[in-house]
Order: sequence, then C-alpha cells, then structure tokens
Amino acid sequence: MTNVFRNITRILAFLLFTTLYAHTCELCTYEVTPENIKSYETGGKLKDTTEAFKILDKYINWYFNSRDDMALQLSQELKDYPHFLKTVNNYVLETWMMREKIIKEESWPDPIVDKVWLNKAGMDSLKKYMVLEIHGDLYSTTILKFLNELQGVRFADSLLARRYALSLLAASLAICSDTTNAAFAIFDSVLWNKEEIQDLLKLVDKIETPQFSKPPTSSKKSTKKSTEKKLSTSEHLTRYFSWYRGRTCSDERWYRVFTRLDTLYSHIFEATVNDAMFQDKVFDDTKPIVWDDAGCGCSHKDQLNGDVIGIYPYWFAGDTTKWVDFSAITRISFYGLSANSNGVLQMPSGTRALTYLDKKGFSDFVSQAHRHYVKMDWIIEKSDWNDLKNPEKLNEFFNKLSGEIKSLVNVHNNSLFQRIVNKISFSGDDYGNRGDGITFYFKNYPTDSTATSLFNEFFTSLHSDLLKSNPNIFLNMMVNRLDLTEDIYALRIDSGAVKGPEGIYSYTNFRKVITEPKKENGDNASTDEIIDNLKNLLLVINEEPLSRSKRLIHSDLSLQLKGDNRHIVLKALAPVIWFDNRQWDQLSDDATYYNDSYYSLGIAPYATDIGADEICGNKGNIGVCLNEYFKKDDKDITFSSQIRSEIPFFCMYRWAFRLLNTLIYIMAIALLLGYFGSCTVSAFFDKHLALLVSLVVIPPAFTTTILVLFDPVATSLAGTFRFLPIIVLVLSVITASLIKIYRNADFPKRKIK
Repeated sequence: MTNVFRNITRILAFLLFTTLYAHTCELCTYEVTPENIKSYETGGKLKDTTEAFKILDKYINWYFNSRDDMALQLSQELKDYPHFLKTVNNYVLETWMMREKIIKEESWPDPIVDKVWLNKAGMDSLKKYMVLEIHGDLYSTTILKFLNELQGVRFADSLLARRYALSLLAASLAICSDTTNAAFAIFDSVLWNKEEIQDLLKLVDKIETPQFSKPPTSSKKSTKKSTEKKLSTSEHLTRYFSWYRGRTCSDERWYRVFTRLDTLYSHIFEATVNDAMFQDKVFDDTKPIVWDDAGCGCSHKDQLNGDVIGIYPYWFAGDTTKWVDFSAITRISFYGLSANSNGVLQMPSGTRALTYLDKKGFSDFVSQAHRHYVKMDWIIEKSDWNDLKNPEKLNEFFNKLSGEIKSLVNVHNNSLFQRIVNKISFSGDDYGNRGDGITFYFKNYPTDSTATSLFNEFFTSLHSDLLKSNPNIFLNMMVNRLDLTEDIYALRIDSGAVKGPEGIYSYTNFRKVITEPKKENGDNASTDEIIDNLKNLLLVINEEPLSRSKRLIHSDLSLQLKGDNRHIVLKALAPVIWFDNRQWDQLSDDATYYNDSYYSLGIAPYATDIGADEICGNKGNIGVCLNEYFKKDDKDITFSSQIRSEIPFFCMYRWAFRLLNTLIYIMAIALLLGYFGSCTVSAFFDKHLALLVSLVVIPPAFTTTILVLFDPVATSLAGTFRFLPIIVLVLSVITASLIKIYRNADFPKRKIK
C-alpha cells in the first residue's frame, strides 16, 4: 500500500512539474533581451529567493508522509516560482539530509518510513542549491559579455538559438577558427582576451555539482584525489582547447571539440542563457501588414541563378525601421501563420487568419509583392501534435487544413483594373491570387508509418487540387537540417532534434511527394520533364556554424538518394541562411558557395534597415549581397533584364503600359480599317500618307518596345513573336502605300471611240 501511495504521489508531482515547465509555443520567437541581461547583471531571479525562503521556513520540522508527499506540497506552495521547482523536487527526493521516522515490526521483513521532515540545517542546504541553480553566486563578466553578444538576434526555433550560442562560444574561444584570416572566422570581434578566459576557468573551478547522495567517509586519500580532480578541471580544459584554438579543423576534429564545447555550455552557460532568452509572439492584428519597398524596383530574377526566397517574419510587421528589397528575391514567404488542432489557420495573436486577411486592405501586401514581380508564399507552422496522435483526428485535421488553404490562396487579390488589363491585353499574367505557394513548417511531427502516409496523401492531393485553380502554384516543405541529418554527433548534442531521417524528415520521403507532370498517354514523366515543371521546394534551415553545415546537406542527400532522384531533389532544394545581420563576410562566402552548389537559396529574416548603405557589408543591404554573389554569369544576362534593373519605373507600372499599348493598337487598327473602308478617310490620308504612317507605326512601335524591354511577362515570350503585332502593322502600312502608289500612277489609257 505504501508503494502504491508513493507511486501515485510521485506521478502527481511529476505532472505538476511538467505542467509548469513543458509547453509548446506556436510561432514563438527566442531572443536575448537587454532587460534580461540587466536582470542577470543585477541579480535577477535571486530576488525571488526572499519570498521563496519565507515559504520554506514554514516547513522546517514539518512532518510529511513521504518524500513524494513533501515534493508535491512544496511544488504547490512554490508554483509562482517555477524556476525553483526542479531543484526543490530533486533535492527532496534524493538528499541524504532528510530526517526520517522509521517503524519496525518483527512481522515485517523491512522497516517502513512513517514520517519525513527537514530540520533547519537541511532546509538551509536546500536554499543553497536554489541559489546555485539560478547562478546567483556565479556572476561572471565573461558570461555577461557572452549574453551581450547574443542579444539582437531573433530565432523562430529554440534549437537554432542553441546552436547559434554554441557557435558563438566556439568563436569566443577561437576554436577551429583561423583568426588571421577573416574568411574562416565564424563571428567578428567576439574573441575573449586572456583575462576573460581566466574568468571563465575560475568559474569552472567554482562550480560544484550538487551531491544529493550521502558523501563517503572522509579520508586522506579521497581528499587528495578530490583536490587533484578539482585542480585539473580548468587545467585540462586549457590544455584541451589549446589544441584547437586559432587553427582550421577537419570535420572529425570539429565534432570532437564541439562535443566538449557542448558539455561546457550545458554546465556553465545554458541555464543563464535560457533565463535571458525571452519567448514572445506579439502581433497587432488591428493593423494591416505593410511592406516598404524604398523604390527598389522589380525583381532581378532573370539575372539571379535560380529562386531566391526571402522569409519575412511576422515580428517585422509594423516595424517602420525596415524595408524589403524586392530586387534581390524571386519569392517572398510570410512567416506568421499557424494551424491549431482543428486545422484552422491563425495569426500569431490567435485571430483566425482568413478573418484577418479578408478585411479590406489587409491583404494588399500580397499585391505589393506581385507589383515587384515577386511571388508570395505562406509559411504554415505547427509544432504541437499531442492532440492529433489518433489517425482519425489527424485525418480530420488535414481535411480542415486543406479547406483553409484553398480559401486562403484561391482568391483574386489583384485590383479590378489589373484584371481588366490582363483580359484585354492577353498578357497571361499569373500574379493575381492571394498567394502563389504554401510552405509547411511542421516541427515534431510524428514519424510513424501511419502519420507519414497521412501526410504524404494530404500533400499530394492538396497540390493536385490547388493546381486546378492556379497551374503555377507551389507547395513546399521547410525543415531544420538537423532533422534530416545522418550525423550521430548532431543527434547526440541536440537532443531536441528529430532522430532523422525518419518519416517526413527525409530526402527520400520528399522525393515521394514531388508533383510530377501528367502525360496524355499515361507514361511516366522523364527526369528532365519533372525538373522543367518542378513546383515543389524543400527549404532546409542551416544551423550555425554555417561554414560547416552548408556542406553537410550534400553529404546527407547523397546518403539517402542516388542518380536521377538525387538530381531532382537537389534541384528542388533551397538551403536557408538564418542571418544575424553581423556575419557579412560569412554571408558573401556562403552566397558564392550556394551559387556554385545549389539551384536556390533562402534568407531569413529578410528585411533591411532604413538608411542602410547600398553595400554588402556592415550596416549594409542584404539584397546587394544576393544581387552580387547569387547571380548568373555576365554572358548569360540578357540586355532586357539589365536595362529593366537600371530603369525600374516601367516594370513597376507595367499594367498601365499594357493598357496604353492595347489602346494604341486599337487606334492603329481603326485607322487602317477606316483607310481601306471609307472613301473620305482614304481621300484624306492619300494626301497625307506620312501622317498615316506616323500614327499607325510609331506609337505601337514605341509601346511595344517599352513592353518588350521592361515588362517581364512580355519579355518571356519566345523569339520574334513578341514583335508580331508591330510587324503586322508595318505590313499593313506597306500595303496602304502600295495602294496609294497604284491610285496615283499615270498609266496609259485606251481611247474611247
């Protein structure tokens, strides 16, 4: 009976603990804030110990039925101070300082603990561990500098934030970094000097791992051993890291030292960084999203070496200090939609996405991207699948989500004027819907065969339905690279990563869901046909250090796929750089590497500071880097794309010029019809043939030239067909001129008898 009660109370204590700690936050961001750094500098959560200690003092010499009973009671009392619960729970369950009242009976084989309590000495020991847990007595100027270097970078994933911090630690210690060559530096100006490193090593020696079991009997031999171990900790780290400081490393050496860095980070930095890492998802759903373009003009997509996807996060919405350089991207993805357990799309504030976007003017930012000749995609994030483990519920979720997505993108978003112009000008412009693609960012998705099969069926059927309404719509996936990796080192260090490649988190599975073009005779499409009609992208978010992770994508892909399948997925693959607005040299190096190795590239978060210099460097414009380093060879750049980038006005207002061009052609045709069909008009222009030629040829020639050079849709028409209308008009004028010559010719005439 006692064991049953003990197990029940242990479960209740665990449930209370996990309720307070374990949670999934959709669309949450992670950022070290100045306020939290100040809190660390001034003591922070150490102030909470005053009230928490008052609560604990009430339970000195207080009798409990068991350790579990005490843990449960103290957890309830300290529920307003969740950062203490883990320490209190562990201490109560394991400490050797717990006083116990034991009952012994001759008929019982073992003694039974009747009551437990902590005296003043035991409670004081607990208080000490609580202070140690929040690093109240482990303040360090080195850690403070580390936090200051971390601030200002916002992440959409806690795993990416942790990897960034680990890479910053490596850079601060100059681990595997050639400090004499900026191209090999992971970060700029973050190296710790000798004094800061010594401060860190003192901290290593200062930390004592809490011992909850009763210490062994002290002896001279054990004391000496303990002393040697304590003295060797910092010395061993110094000697170990000296082998890797200020030099380049092979992948094997990097993995070896990175594992040791992970241990150091976990013991010294992680708790403090987590305390300073602020989770947020603030979004004002009373205001529309507005993209300031700063007059950047249309996308230079004809000059870029593939698709460039700029990921615009919702926390930039309403930020008047940012603008979007549309010239450097081909697609822009809005990160700000999530799906609840019912499959309903939501904004970060919890408002239904369709309700928000259906308001007048609230989806105009989509048309703004189209105006710049940039496709617009929606990223849909979901990380909490606890309520959808049942296959039936998961299937219902996908059915509802499918309907929400169709209602989101199958809506005309362009203006009535643009739709009329597209109809009468026969432009074939496909920039009219409220979105040109959907990207699924599903984290923690179940990897069992049933869940994988349901996702694949949902993905392929949804894309098939969407293509019926918009033949050019994309359906994409976005995943963290660590979820796709075969790297056992990464999985050992990053326990939060999915143990890939499993389920939907594999290149093999993505190849299965790629939409292939259907042939009338029923034959399978060839590799070239699949690539030419590719409408699926796999966005892979690279973690820090980017200098290494960017190369591992090829390695993982080659392990999972071979031959044509590998080539198809590589064509659809778009590595994503999570740019911190600091590593400009690294960005230039990465963009050049991706230009040589991949067909597409993603940048997140994508925006530029107002007033930034038009350079690829510190306080510069990230778009300049993309236009400079991720472009085709000069010999492959056409004259029309070059002049369109130099004079963006005509491209931005191409619908007006399409209408003008159409009206001018109508006028020219009307004049020709009048000339051939009306004696009065013919008689007038017979006397003024030059005027007819001027009115029929020059205006259409001018507007056609404008469209052919500056309208990207007209430019995409093949060969001389783009000039067909003006050729017809010129031939008509030549015909009219010949008729005029014939009428005025003085031919010999037969005399009439």
